[in-house]
Amino acid sequence: MSYPFGERLTCADQASLAEKARLFASELKKGDVCLLYGPIGAGKTFFTSQVYEALGGKKQYVGSPTFTLVNVYPLNDEQIYHVDLYRLEGVIEQDDISQDLWMDPVNGISFIEWAERLGAWLPERGFSIALDHLESGRSILIDKL
Repeated sequence: MSYPFGERLTCADQASLAEKARLFASELKKGDVCLLYGPIGAGKTFFTSQVYEALGGKKQYVGSPTFTLVNVYPLNDEQIYHVDLYRLEGVIEQDDISQDLWMDPVNGISFIEWAERLGAWLPERGFSIALDHLESGRSILIDKL
């Protein structure tokens, strides 16, 4: 079964969001960049951890990179780059920070939280992932870039 891109899905609980993450993981290829959008606590880091685990990664590796900016997780012969732009002021410029590895991850896959800080600067290929709070649960909308 393929992921239903462009369809807003409701997740009643973390188990449901984890299920969507596992399904989405099957769509990923080396070089993909996943742009994550959503308010604090919407599930961006949790979603990333569930995708990483579905790809074969160890769950204990995944944590929020809010203070480190970038966490790198090993995955067989690849790397998972988990980026959090929350603490950066305004929109970043292409030469503001060392981002070559995670904006064009030729040896892995990137997940970039608070991707709106990238402004108009988008990767060549990947996905837009919007998470949001609902009165009960979360919503998720994933589109191809």
